[in-house]
Amino acid sequence: MAVRIRSLLVSGPLMVPLSRGVSLRLSPGAATEELADVEVANNAKIDELRELRLIDLEWVAEESPEQAPDPVPEEPPEPAQQRSAGEEASPAAPTRSAKGQRAETRARQR
Repeated sequence: MAVRIRSLLVSGPLMVPLSRGVSLRLSPGAATEELADVEVANNAKIDELRELRLIDLEWVAEESPEQAPDPVPEEPPEPAQQRSAGEEASPAAPTRSAKGQRAETRARQR
């Protein structure tokens, strides 16, 4: 079985010593990735942190290869449509530059 450790603190980081001699730094409300259950077994410091309600342990059942969901194959991305330099973006809605529009407006005002 695997286990996750979650910090129940509202503010400030928390150092959690594991059985193998390393410590984890948990931010408030953060949880670890799945760890081996031997990391928390017979660990007096983890028992103390649980009694003080500073951490919570969540036991995670490991999936066997038969129960694992089949991976969903990803579809290849569609190729981007490239336009030539003379081709317009859309034949129904021709675009004009702002400079061309201003020149056209000034010509009509005269």
